[in-house]
Amino acid sequence: MSSATKIADFAHKAVVTTAFSLFCYQGYQLGTMMLIGTDEAKKKEHPQAGFIQMLRDKYAEEKEKYFDTGHRDWYDKDDDSYLKKLPRPQDYQPGGKRN
Repeated sequence: MSSATKIADFAHKAVVTTAFSLFCYQGYQLGTMMLIGTDEAKKKEHPQAGFIQMLRDKYAEEKEKYFDTGHRDWYDKDDDSYLKKLPRPQDYQPGGKRN
């Protein structure tokens, strides 16, 4: 082998090794950022968490009344008491504020 071939082989190995190590380092950085991102996302409250919980509570309440024949779930024409049970944003949003 000539010296030019040896130099070319060495340069090729150096470039391939450098490219592979940079690829591995970028993978490591991306992996750690993804792990940190999931931890911060769990700490942050979902903007509609209160609304979702309110829906779950309403569902549980309706489920309890499903087989109960003694409750009244119909309304007279002039009865507007059901309007008082409607969810309002201040009931389920943090701090009672609208977004």
